[in-house]
Amino acid sequence: MKKSITLACAFLFLFFQMPLQAQHGVAPEWSADVELPVPPASNSVRGFLYSNIGVFSNGKRVVFMDRQDGPGGVYYTYSYNGTDWSEPEYFTPQDFTIGSNNFKIITDDLDRLHIIWASHLPKGLYYAQMDSALNLVIDSVRIADNPNFGSFNDMYITTDLKHRIHVMWNEGKTGEDIPEAFYAQSTDGGQSWSEKVMLSEDDGLPSSFPRGQFNAWAGDTLAILWRDSSAQPSPIENWDLQMVLSLDGGQTWSAPVTINPSLDMQGDPDLVIDPEGRFHLFYHGAPVQDPYWGMRIHYGYSNDLGQSWQPSPVFDNILSQEQRSYLVEGSRYDLQTGTLWTFWKEEDIVGLKGGDMMAAYSTDRGLSWSTPEYVTDRGETSIGYKAVSLLPDGGLAINYELPNYPDEGLLRVFYKERPPVTVASRETPIDSQLSIYPNPTSDFVTVSAEGLELRSLTLFDLNGRQLFAAKIPEGQQVYAIDVQHLPKGIYFIQIRTDEDVVSKRFLVQ
Repeated sequence: MKKSITLACAFLFLFFQMPLQAQHGVAPEWSADVELPVPPASNSVRGFLYSNIGVFSNGKRVVFMDRQDGPGGVYYTYSYNGTDWSEPEYFTPQDFTIGSNNFKIITDDLDRLHIIWASHLPKGLYYAQMDSALNLVIDSVRIADNPNFGSFNDMYITTDLKHRIHVMWNEGKTGEDIPEAFYAQSTDGGQSWSEKVMLSEDDGLPSSFPRGQFNAWAGDTLAILWRDSSAQPSPIENWDLQMVLSLDGGQTWSAPVTINPSLDMQGDPDLVIDPEGRFHLFYHGAPVQDPYWGMRIHYGYSNDLGQSWQPSPVFDNILSQEQRSYLVEGSRYDLQTGTLWTFWKEEDIVGLKGGDMMAAYSTDRGLSWSTPEYVTDRGETSIGYKAVSLLPDGGLAINYELPNYPDEGLLRVFYKERPPVTVASRETPIDSQLSIYPNPTSDFVTVSAEGLELRSLTLFDLNGRQLFAAKIPEGQQVYAIDVQHLPKGIYFIQIRTDEDVVSKRFLVQ
């Protein structure tokens, strides 16, 4: 009893030490907020978590919204400039089901708009497709039905550069049921879907929010992560991160492995695979000693399919500022500028208030990061349901919902943009000291490290399979690898030196 009173007093002390209002402004690169139109006869709309926005190659932006009054329903609006938006139109495929919810959309490099959603009756997970003129091309194909654990929730959709469509979700409602993570894919443009696969283990512990972003990746090695409740006792809610791998483009998956097990809470991971196969992992972590205000955004990358993580194996590389930071999502790799983006929500007012969207980027594949920048500043109001898409020139398009606007109990969706990051050179200092030659080659490829010591070399094919590995004797700066036996194609060498790890690409012909 005495201990409980002491802890309560300590909490109250920390509570009243917190700032009472948020006034930080918005980074100058971001445009003004544009309030999106509401459907006819409506006065309240919401967005959708993760992804309710897509952009076509001609710059046409599309945002889906959920009507909150009257008969309800899902609508979409579009704009060619981000400022002038069309009157929202009703999304007709939802009439096929009752209780349609959790809509997610993305566009791909073939200018296809992919839409997924869940329904209550019949219980199912559905897919539709529209073209850049917003004509319905595929109407209400069922991805999965008969959920194992009650309902379909927390869906995520992505495509890759081989034009496969990947959908992941959990069955069972997070916070109420004991959900598990699932996956399905389409290799024919959404017309048919593979049988669903359970990724997590049916162990009586909740598994939620499976994610993997493959928009910049053309290989067959894929990874998906989710948060998984741990059976290990902890003073706070104990979530760990679990990951599965596929070496055949999503046809089969490995057993799950835990990434960085800890008594701390590690939740809601966001994974991006870049064009050279590097895994980039973001998540929010809360330490046992300060689980509320101590929550931060953690980051790490892996060059060996998740076997090891840098720059810290325990993910103590923090991207966020010294504020409560959580809900990292929308991470993307932009192929136009070579920029890796991530986004999260920060909170600086007691009581879930003052929550604004923040962003950070890397132009060297995660080796260094920009100072976090504010995307929104809504004072004491906490934004919700933020979503991100890339513009054709490498810029960003985002939208979010604002509660209690324009009046108490109402909601609106707002949109804004950012121009692309100017990248003078993507080459880092260590890149200039490393060379591989000849490239292309047909017999041997030589790695040379000027002014550096080689530590190890690992050779991967385009699908991420390890073909060769060697530890380099101390002091050696040049090493040749025999590639005469390899089929023609593109390969990667992971070069570990005394200063860093770099991947180089070469061609066997």
